[in-house]
Amino acid sequence: MAPDADPLRVVAGLALVAPRIKVMYLPTPKAACTTIKSVLAAAEGSHRPEMAERLAVMHVSQAQTIHHPRVHGLPRLDDLSKREQHEVLHSPDWLRVASVRDPISRAYSAWENRIFLRAHRRTTKLAELAHDVLTDGKVDLTASFANFAKVLGDDADPFMADHHFQPQSLLVRPDLVNYSLLVRVDQAGEIDSFARIVSERSGKQIVASRLNEGLGVKVERVCDAHTANRLMATYEMDYETFGFTRRSWPAIVEPYLLGDMESRLVTHYRSLFARSISVSRESQRRVGARYGFGQMRRGFWRLLRREHDPYDPREVQP
Repeated sequence: MAPDADPLRVVAGLALVAPRIKVMYLPTPKAACTTIKSVLAAAEGSHRPEMAERLAVMHVSQAQTIHHPRVHGLPRLDDLSKREQHEVLHSPDWLRVASVRDPISRAYSAWENRIFLRAHRRTTKLAELAHDVLTDGKVDLTASFANFAKVLGDDADPFMADHHFQPQSLLVRPDLVNYSLLVRVDQAGEIDSFARIVSERSGKQIVASRLNEGLGVKVERVCDAHTANRLMATYEMDYETFGFTRRSWPAIVEPYLLGDMESRLVTHYRSLFARSISVSRESQRRVGARYGFGQMRRGFWRLLRREHDPYDPREVQP
């Protein structure tokens, strides 16, 4: 096997292992990785939520702290010896898991979080490329998402530096890892089924909680056929690798315009996150910031429910 095709070189730095219950998990951003890490850490008994207050990094919510190794407590595959790594990757006793999600739904969730809400300091340039689009002077989610799909399709390279936008086939690498289970998080019951499997292996009753909430706008509300076709072309390799269904999308979707209050909330959310980065090393400030973000989301949902029914504003975006 050529060195650059060695699965250890490709995945060992990213894959997490739960040695007691013998589960390896390779995270896929925007495919329920927050929920799955929480399930594994709880089953393994390695979860240390009290460490969240000591982190010198900014997190949008308490749930997001599970991504820090001091909180989830799960070692990387790379931390194990070569013999142990071989056992994890090849032994039938080990459960090798990854999660995947409908590419358009995942792309929308990544756009909403990383670009529209600016929920990461490294996506400022991407937000400039995939800028907000106004309709009648108001931010239009439908047009803004369509603009993102166009910019991504025209030149994907700037986005691919962020693994939230990378094709899942490049992250999961099913060509290199013999997975026991691929969790389709966009299909009803898949996450709960995974939690039951982990419960059996751990001897604990593990329940999967829906975490990492988005704004609550369903992708079906803002994505038309033209936008969907662009995204399907960008993520063609995922459709071929995982056999995702190419869904039918409406030819026209009505503009989704933010009202004045919604626009102010989004602007405040963006600025709050930007300011919070500079004070993230102060625990008291960090706790206050997490509370502020939660309040902002809840307020935004209430406005969406009132102004944009019948769409459920409590939709969870894993």
